[in-house]
Amino acid sequence: MQRVYALPLALAMLALVGGLAPSAFARPEHGVGHWAYFAAHLHRTLQQLALNESQQSTVHTLLRTHAKEVIRLKAAMDTMRVDLRPLLQTDPVEIHRVKQALQAIAAKEVDLHLAHLTVLQDIRQVLTPEQQKKFRTMFEHHRGHDEEEHR
Repeated sequence: MQRVYALPLALAMLALVGGLAPSAFARPEHGVGHWAYFAAHLHRTLQQLALNESQQSTVHTLLRTHAKEVIRLKAAMDTMRVDLRPLLQTDPVEIHRVKQALQAIAAKEVDLHLAHLTVLQDIRQVLTPEQQKKFRTMFEHHRGHDEEEHR
């Protein structure tokens, strides 16, 4: 009976982890609210799929591993941003070093986005073909609403 609560707990953790370290350089659409919104949508979607106990356990493990990766990546980006500040305060600013620092931060941001996509792909592999179809439909519908909001 405890496993029924494991998935919502894991998703709540993911929502919290996604918002722990807001960036000074974050774009509004990718800030704290975006990841919490994503996690909440994922939670609602998974609830509608009626996962069996084995699927819930696997998804819980995937989300827990993903949460750890998100923490690691965000911590790395935050550390890089701290290291960037002194580079921006030099006179004259060494553009080459600033560019390298910004590219390193951007690479970690790409890694973060890829981690999110990977966990979604991994979750889809746990689902039955019928659940996969419903999962895909719900996320395509979700993506359409996001695009409308940004216009």
